[in-house]
Amino acid sequence: MENKEKQKSEKQLKLDAVPESTEKAINYISKLLDDRKVSKKEKARTMLIAEETIVRMIEHSDENSVLVIESHGFLGNINLRLKNSGSEFDVDDIEDHLLFDGDPGEDNEFNNVIHSLVERVFWDRLSIRNQKGQNRAEISVTKSSYSTIVYTLGALAIGILVGILLKMFTSDNVQGFSTTYIFDPLFNIFMNALKMMIGPLVFCSIASSIAEFTDLRTLGKIAVKVICAYLITSAIAIFIGYMSSFLLPDGNPALTHALGNQAESIVSAGETTDVSILGTIVNIVPIDIISPFQKSDMLQIIFLAAILGVTGAALANRIPSIRRSLSVANNVCSTIVTYLVKFVPLVVFCSVAKMVLNIDLKEFKDVLFWLLICYLGCILMICVYLVLLLVVGRVNPFTYLKKFFPAILTAFSTSSSNATLPTSLNQCDELGISRKVSSFSLPLGATINMDGSCVTLVITAVFMAGIYGVSLDGKVLMTLFISIMALSIGCPGIPGSGLVCMAILFPQIGVPAEAVAIIMGLYPVACMMLTATNVTGDAVVTTIIARQSGMLNRDKYKSK
Repeated sequence: MENKEKQKSEKQLKLDAVPESTEKAINYISKLLDDRKVSKKEKARTMLIAEETIVRMIEHSDENSVLVIESHGFLGNINLRLKNSGSEFDVDDIEDHLLFDGDPGEDNEFNNVIHSLVERVFWDRLSIRNQKGQNRAEISVTKSSYSTIVYTLGALAIGILVGILLKMFTSDNVQGFSTTYIFDPLFNIFMNALKMMIGPLVFCSIASSIAEFTDLRTLGKIAVKVICAYLITSAIAIFIGYMSSFLLPDGNPALTHALGNQAESIVSAGETTDVSILGTIVNIVPIDIISPFQKSDMLQIIFLAAILGVTGAALANRIPSIRRSLSVANNVCSTIVTYLVKFVPLVVFCSVAKMVLNIDLKEFKDVLFWLLICYLGCILMICVYLVLLLVVGRVNPFTYLKKFFPAILTAFSTSSSNATLPTSLNQCDELGISRKVSSFSLPLGATINMDGSCVTLVITAVFMAGIYGVSLDGKVLMTLFISIMALSIGCPGIPGSGLVCMAILFPQIGVPAEAVAIIMGLYPVACMMLTATNVTGDAVVTTIIARQSGMLNRDKYKSK
């Protein structure tokens, strides 16, 4: 058959779907990637995926089928789309073709290497589907962080604008209707879906990463380093918060009139919550397998994941498929959460618009200075992180800040470490951090490392002590330090947990728990910054530990 070639434009090529067309298709893609100035590493990965995909598409094509190659992109993302008519195939067919003797069940070192290659190179970059007799393969060449930033910042700005317009030009009934029937339902649907998946994601992520270790002693050393690093940064955060509190003005006793009954549910939750260090350690071990997922108790979920991961690593030599099963489960959960995260801009819009409608800044103008000091303390803590990266991690902190910024922005917008976890994992990949470290360290940090919360708790405690005339002597300060360290590890996994922590902390320094009502109105604004600080600290520790453990790709870290 004569090979007919038609190039409609620089972004599309049509070829007869015959084996002789493979070389032309590959050359076209190579030139296209060069024109787009794709890095050598991304080009090599894309060419490997494209070649194997094109070969399989041609093998499964119908007679007289045409292979269409298109490129498209937006905001820095570059994708290739391959289309032709033919019988259905998928990524597993590609892997089966690469495996020794074509037997996917063959247990040998070569097949294990091939599986790891397909998992790392193909699964995250290639999607194949057959619709009405036509195969469509989508190859992700580059994934830009800028699109996420643009969408999230746009949603943030529009949310503020809509909230202000509703507040200025509509009645209370319209504002209440917007909150009750639009903003709240959309926000709650997303958060419920996220809560449903975050437990399985953390469980599979940690179990899968631990199972990948062939030397459990190496894993133990990394785990000890990660936990110790988190405790050290929490102690530094408490010190930063205390030093920042010296900038607070003298307490205004008149603020006690703002108490009312609005903090009643928070005080009640604080009274029934045990966050002692001993209680936290004892409660790590669950009484059954189901309840940790029902209660979203992350410490218990991490404990169960660690047991499964260690067992998987120990049995991997005898049952190689156990690692693959955990990896597949992790990929399934990650994919579901990745689709959920695509709705983050919509959730940011609803969250910010609702917050603008509910806050009365005139009523809380005396508390604005508290908010500014909280932001200042968190910014100082982020500066400490950058110094730690430079001095301890020996990497460029500004490169880290540039590459991890999308996760910081997501954390700031959503006020949720769990909602940011998928983005944090992706950005750590961009930093060149091995998933063996990040899949273990980041979920653990989202649970026990609350540096931004530590900063805010100290500043708020000192602020309330000034309002109620409580003297902070050495004994009270030591109580404050121990209590905040315990709260950072065993923070209850319930909505508004930051305010609950405050309700637990205040009585220990002689301030009534009901005092949380004073800062309740502006706390959502403070929560945005402290969450961004929490997430930043998790990734900084992960970067440093990966660097010290030889699991940081320095070339990828430095790459643009």
